[in-house]
Formats: sequence, C-alpha cells, structure tokens
Amino acid sequence: MEGKRVLVRLSGACVMCKLASMTLEGIQSRMVEELGEFVRLVPVMGGVPA
Repeated sequence: MEGKRVLVRLSGACVMCKLASMTLEGIQSRMVEELGEFVRLVPVMGGVPA
C-alpha cells in the first residue's frame, strides 16, 4: 500500500488475461464499499517495489 493506492501484482494466467482489469475494478469497488473511502488498485509488473 502507498497511501490510498494498493499495488497488486497479478500472477499466473491473470497476467495476460483481457478480463484482469475488470477483476481489479470489481475488487476496488468492494474495497471502497468495505473501507468507506476511496482506494485505487494499481497493477504492477514483476515484484512490488519496496
């Protein structure tokens, strides 16, 4: 996490899936609903930066 950004590393078949962005949007919506505040899911390639 970086502030209101949640860095997400996709793996396996999700990396090249055309529906991965829809999956991330659904997860983001659910997180906003549960947390009661805006967060943004950001897909990252490879490892998550330290």
